[in-house]
Amino acid sequence: MKIITFMFKSYKLIIATTLSLLIVTVMYFGSYLPLRKSQLFIKAMSDLQSGKIRSIQDFDTAFASALNFYSPIGQDEISSQYLNILANVISQQTDKNIIEILTKQAENTMEPILKAGKGFGYSQNLYAFARLYELAAQKLNSNVYLQKSVDMLKLGLENSSNRFIFLEGLFNIYQMAGDKEKTKEIGEIILKYWPDNEKIKTIIQSL
Repeated sequence: MKIITFMFKSYKLIIATTLSLLIVTVMYFGSYLPLRKSQLFIKAMSDLQSGKIRSIQDFDTAFASALNFYSPIGQDEISSQYLNILANVISQQTDKNIIEILTKQAENTMEPILKAGKGFGYSQNLYAFARLYELAAQKLNSNVYLQKSVDMLKLGLENSSNRFIFLEGLFNIYQMAGDKEKTKEIGEIILKYWPDNEKIKTIIQSL
């Protein structure tokens, strides 16, 4: 009887220890790591806004700490925000070399995301990437980057059929490029699903 009681107590201890370890593990991976990753990213943004970042190297160092910090949750969201920051910096830049460098950094960030082809924020990342390419194309007068923007938007439509932000993105690019046929084609698709969009209607009627 004493042996049975001892074994029962031992099993209870094992179960309690296992549950405790499980709770700690869940908290570590589900709470601490995402929180720490967010904190690092917020610090990098704060450094950028306060003027502490004065060079490309400073920029890389500040954001790499957040981007490279492992967390099973939050990588897609951080990547999307990072792409938006890169796009914002590019929109204010006049140095072509810096624009090229920042665009390459965006490509490096998106490489594993594109390879995975999925994720919680996959569509949002595709749109942010397309927008960045469009800005780079405008700044550098580059048809290559403009086509890459189109490619990302089309990929977005493959992932999210008829999603407005991708259709509108294509519409704006084709209009900017002076391609009346494709502008009208995309515009008609938009109006099929959003017939009350007066802006699109007006532009199509003027073609």
